[in-house]
Amino acid sequence: MLALPGAAVTGVRFEPAGMVVEIRLRARRLRCRCGWSTRARYDSSRRRWRHLDAGSCRLWLEADIRRLYCRRCERVVTEEVPWARPAAWHSRDFEDVVAWMAQRADKTTIATMLRCSWKAVDNIVRRVVADNLDASRLEGLYRIGVDEISYRRGHHYLTVVADHDSGRVVWVAKGKRGQALQEFYDALGEAGRDHIEAVSMDLSTIYTAVTKDSLPEATICYDPFHVIQIANRALDLALTASRHGADGKLTGPQWRAARVALRTGAENLQPNQKHLVAAFRRTSRRVYRAWELKESLRYLY
Repeated sequence: MLALPGAAVTGVRFEPAGMVVEIRLRARRLRCRCGWSTRARYDSSRRRWRHLDAGSCRLWLEADIRRLYCRRCERVVTEEVPWARPAAWHSRDFEDVVAWMAQRADKTTIATMLRCSWKAVDNIVRRVVADNLDASRLEGLYRIGVDEISYRRGHHYLTVVADHDSGRVVWVAKGKRGQALQEFYDALGEAGRDHIEAVSMDLSTIYTAVTKDSLPEATICYDPFHVIQIANRALDLALTASRHGADGKLTGPQWRAARVALRTGAENLQPNQKHLVAAFRRTSRRVYRAWELKESLRYLY
C-alpha cells in the first residue's frame, strides 16, 4: 500500500504520535552518495521518517540505517535509502507533495495543512530543488533576458535570468546588483559566455556594466516596456506644453482624458478617444506628431 521502493514492511504499531511502520532495506549492499558500495558496515542506528498521512493519522517510517566507510570519499558516511533523500527526515513522497504545494501556496499554509513546521517546509523545498535542478539548463543559451523581482513588500529582490527561446527561468540569485548576475556568467563558463548573442534588460545600469565586461561581443537589448515608457513621458511633455501654450484650452479633467487617450495603443482606442486624437491633429500638430512617433516606435517593436 505504501509502495516504498526497495523496502519491505516488517511491522506496524500505533503510538500517540501516530502510526509507525517498521521497514527494512531489501538490498544487502550499503551505498554511498558517490556510488561506492560495500557489504561492510561501520555501525547502525534507528531512524524515523515522516511519511504521507494515512487519513487523519500521522504515519512514520522506521528502519535501521547503517553507516559505512567510503573508500572513494575517504570518510564515514550514512548509507543511501531509496525512500528518502540524503540527510532528510521526511520521505520522498512527503517532500514531493510539499514541493508541489510550494508552487501554489505559501509555506505557512503548507505547514498547517501537512502538520509540520515552517522550517521543515523551507528545508524540503531547498532539497527538492537541489535534487531536481537540471544541470543542462545552462547549455545552448544564446538569447537571454535579465530582470529583477521584488518580494516581502518590495524590501528584497531576486535577480532572474530567463531563456528567451524556451521561456524558462534558468537562474535565480538573491539581490538586485551586478554581483548576482556575475555569478550567473561565472556558472556559464567561458564557452557558454561566448555562445551568448543577445541579452535583454531594462534601462537601469545595474546589469549593463557586468554584461559588457563578461559578454563584450553580445548585443544588449532594452525591453520595449521601458523604451515605450520613455516615449510616453516625452508625449506627456508635448501635451503639457500644448496645454500651457497659446492654443491651450484644456481643463484638468480634459488633460487627463487626453493623456490616457494618447498613451493608449492605436489599436485599442475607443471611439471617444479616437475623436480626441483626431482633434489634436487639427489643433496641435506638435502633440499629434509626438503621438505618431510613439506609435511608430511601438510598431517597430
